[in-house]
Amino acid sequence: MREIVKERCGMSENKAKETQVYTGIDVFKLIAAVLVVLLHTVETSNYYACAIKEVFTRLAVPFFFIASGFFFQKGLEKAQSKVSYIKKYEKNILKIFFVWAVVMYSPFVVYSYITNNVGESSLRIVGMLIRRIFIIGPGPYWYLVTLFWSSLFIYFCYVKKKENFLFIAIMVGFCMQILYSCFRGAFSKIFIFEMFFKVIYGIFSWEYNFLMYGIPFMGIGYFFSKKKIHMSKKKASILLIIATLFSMVEYSLPRIIPSAFWINNRIFLAFIVQAIAYFLIAESMAFKISKKRSLSIRQLSSFIYFSHVILLYEILNRILDNFTTLPTYEPIMILPKFLIIIGACIVLFLPIKKINNKHLNILING
Repeated sequence: MREIVKERCGMSENKAKETQVYTGIDVFKLIAAVLVVLLHTVETSNYYACAIKEVFTRLAVPFFFIASGFFFQKGLEKAQSKVSYIKKYEKNILKIFFVWAVVMYSPFVVYSYITNNVGESSLRIVGMLIRRIFIIGPGPYWYLVTLFWSSLFIYFCYVKKKENFLFIAIMVGFCMQILYSCFRGAFSKIFIFEMFFKVIYGIFSWEYNFLMYGIPFMGIGYFFSKKKIHMSKKKASILLIIATLFSMVEYSLPRIIPSAFWINNRIFLAFIVQAIAYFLIAESMAFKISKKRSLSIRQLSSFIYFSHVILLYEILNRILDNFTTLPTYEPIMILPKFLIIIGACIVLFLPIKKINNKHLNILING
């Protein structure tokens, strides 16, 4: 969710001045993390509730990848040893993945797969679990798996001076994503696309992988940093508003133009522009807060992203299901659950931050 390795890692002496702090990006990361919580608390098929999810929250994770690519490029440029930089970067991702995805979340995944696949052989269940945890990524931690492979690919393009190859990979990745997530029903009638869809589904299940999500969005951030692409806050805000209006139209199309086409297809493109515009607004803004406060905001955004699914799905929902008669998954519960999860994340974050233990700090990406 942020540059996984500190930007001053391995920087040369002539670049040893204090690293610039992008307070706007840090604040917008926190907003994006809150949007991810909102996305996951919408656990209903209600048309208007889903509209909030589809139109206003889908930009969050792409924004995280764009920001990661942005800082990854800056880290590579500043690092005296590129090899040391990528090793530390990837090691930190693996460390966070091990703690959150493997130790803390995987037991829930294992239990779910065992109880939902009664009758399957142990070998098959083990294979399914390996795929779910280490290839796809369990729950929201697919982000870390995708970030690991995407950064490795971008590093390869950087050291081999193959940035044109990265640009092609971004374009191909977006094309693959659009075909798979938007037009799978229409193109499945064509043999080559049918095979492509089956391969993607067999390996990843969905479009949230490094080929179709990580490399395209992280690559955009990389080039924004490399080419020093900026946009004024006003222009970026207008772009975000226009893209959001288009997203509303996309979501409404099945009602505007009723057709059997929408059974297995959907138009879902505006979120790409939303994420780009959101990042450009963040990059253009500078809040008057200290570097220390900006770092704390950044760490809180990481902790919210990593912890909220466990708190929501494995604790709060289970309590509501088993000990209350409240309609856990109805629209009326979205706001209460949202506020409870955000509050719980903050309450847990504050003592971890205050203790400032190097092992506990893994939980906040500190």
